[in-house]
Amino acid sequence: MIMFPQPYPQTHERRKNPFSIRLQAFWFESVGAGPRSEFGLGIRLGLLLLEGLHHVGRWVYWLKTKLSSPPQRVPGVHVIAVGNLILGGAGKTPCSLAIAEMLGKQGLKCGLISRGYRSAAEHGPARVILPEALTDTLPEEIGDEAWLLAWRAGLPIAVGKQRAEGLESLLREVPGLQVAILDDGLQQRWLAADTRVLIIDERGFGNGHLLPYGPLREPVGDLIRFDWVLHREQEILIRPDHWIDISPLSRGQLQGLQAHDLISAATQLKTQRLLAVAGVARPERFFEELSAMGLAFDALPLADHDPGLAERVQERWRAGSYHRVLMTEKDAVKFFRKDLEVSRHAWALRQSIRFLPNLETNMIHGFKAS
Repeated sequence: MIMFPQPYPQTHERRKNPFSIRLQAFWFESVGAGPRSEFGLGIRLGLLLLEGLHHVGRWVYWLKTKLSSPPQRVPGVHVIAVGNLILGGAGKTPCSLAIAEMLGKQGLKCGLISRGYRSAAEHGPARVILPEALTDTLPEEIGDEAWLLAWRAGLPIAVGKQRAEGLESLLREVPGLQVAILDDGLQQRWLAADTRVLIIDERGFGNGHLLPYGPLREPVGDLIRFDWVLHREQEILIRPDHWIDISPLSRGQLQGLQAHDLISAATQLKTQRLLAVAGVARPERFFEELSAMGLAFDALPLADHDPGLAERVQERWRAGSYHRVLMTEKDAVKFFRKDLEVSRHAWALRQSIRFLPNLETNMIHGFKAS
């Protein structure tokens, strides 16, 4: 039996802030992408007032950037900014990875730039991690998404809040750099982007309002300001590919992770008691993928970017006597160099990420021409 209790299982993250669940329902109920909202008039008016303050803050920020130096440009380096307009979970990081792999196959020398959200690097000077140094770097030092990007792409990554400083650092460490890919880079204004890629999923722009009355980080406005507007599941195809055993990862190994194909693994997993873990912005998406495989499991959604995820999973695994723990690859990153007992019984779902063939050809031509 697949368990999707509402509200989510009683982990401290979900229990602590049920308001956030209701808030997202309010944002997306108009597009049919969630349950009905329960907010009354008073809460709605309060959110509307806060949205007004958000508009004022954006205007002050815009004025500050206009009065300061223009966004920095670096001759000879093509900067690609990838992001979305809504808060979390549209697929910007997988798209950044797909672009890096696509351009790498064309022989272009690429690097990555990330803010390092909720990590030590976010609050310090820009830091560059070369591929060979990743084994000496903990995910909490540079952020789980930045670490996952660097691992999957096998590319150098600059991490820090100031992306322009990150690019300068990347150029010092990577001579001959041709392309810099900014993950979640649409809202920053200090480094000019040559190509802007907007990712949209099935939720669209929700109710069309700015945070916190709506999910938007910035007004939608005219989409012509983006060079590419890509819809997840239309132009970008993200599909389960195979399972990986995370036990070597927990011991600090980045290579040689055992792979299990989906079909044979499903036969085995259907006979086992399973715990499914998702510490991502949209955990239900992972659970739906497992359900589509015909698997029965207990669902454990945790907070996105939760630094204590590995320990929480260990605790739940012991309490529930599970045979196997299934998780997203982003969650598996949290187990790096944490040789917990549960990691020897845990698999992560690796996904394939690709663009439609004609779109990929057009994007390559566009990147090379600009």
